[in-house]
Parts: sequence; C-alpha cells; structure tokens
Amino acid sequence: MTDFGEIQKLKDRYCQAADSFTQDREAAIVRLMTLFTPDVTADYGFGEMDEALAICTLLTDRIGGGSEWMVHNLHLPCITVEGNTASADCTVNVRMKRRGSGQVDFVFGRYRGEFRHAEGV
Repeated sequence: MTDFGEIQKLKDRYCQAADSFTQDREAAIVRLMTLFTPDVTADYGFGEMDEALAICTLLTDRIGGGSEWMVHNLHLPCITVEGNTASADCTVNVRMKRRGSGQVDFVFGRYRGEFRHAEGV
C-alpha cells in the first residue's frame, strides 16, 4: 500500500457497510466481503476469527443485530504505510438505536487495523 488516503477510504467503506446492514443485511455482507483478503483475521472481543463470512455475520447479526440503525465514526487516524503493508489506529464511536426499546446507545473505543495491498481485492 502506498496511499494514506486509500486506507482512509477503505476504513470509510467498512463503516458504511457496517452501518448499512439495518437496511439490507445481505448487501452489507457482500460489501464487507469485498474489503477482506482470503486470509483475514479479526477479533471483536469474542475471540480471534479467521474466516471472512463468519466475521461479516458476526458484525451484522451479533454485534449490530438488535439495532434499528447504526452510525460509525472514526477519529484521529494514525496511519503508517511501509511498502505494501500499513497499520492504522483510531478512535471509534458508534451510535445505535435498539429495536424494541428505542434506546439510543453510544459505544466508543480504539480500533487497530493491519492492511496489505492485494491485487484484485
């Protein structure tokens, strides 16, 4: 990876896809799948996962499944690019409205991602 801006766009597409599942779950999964390489690994606090579809399903069903809507915001990105790889740290804030109760929740934390340039991905 050579472009700081391309990593920001990738992270933006991830947030948009994660937020869109409340309108169309299947389309959101397709959008998320385009962002992952075949050897993806992720840990969202439920243990490390290494299969893209399982990660997407976790995001749409378990993490956000009870939400009427979600809005992800990423702040203060610290992106380091070294050749074909990069890492990014940022603050993440998520607002979501719960189905049923209508309660609006706010979740915040730190996000760390590692990236690599892959042709066709």
